[in-house]
Amino acid sequence: MRVNSVAPALRERLGHEATVGLLELVESERSEREERMLSVAAERFERRLAQELAELRVALVREIHETRSELMRWSFIFWATQVSAFAAFVMFLYRNSRP
Repeated sequence: MRVNSVAPALRERLGHEATVGLLELVESERSEREERMLSVAAERFERRLAQELAELRVALVREIHETRSELMRWSFIFWATQVSAFAAFVMFLYRNSRP
C-alpha cells in the first residue's frame, strides 16, 4: 500500500513514519492471512483428494473382484461344455464303432 492511500487526516495525526509503520503492519497481516487461507485451502483439498482416491480404490477393488468372479463362472461354463462335448463325441465313436 502507498502512503497516499491513507486518509489525509490520519496521515497528519500519525505522521509520516507512523503511517509507513501502520501500512507495513497492515501489509504483513494481510500476507499472513493469505498464507493461512492458502494453507487451509490446500489442507482441505488434500483431505478431499485423499477421500476421493480412497473411494476410487474401493470401487476399483470391487470391480476387479466382480470381474474375477464373472471370469471364473464363464471359465467353468466353458470347461463344463467342453467336457460334455468331448463325452458326447466319445459316446458317438463308441456306438458307431461296433459292427
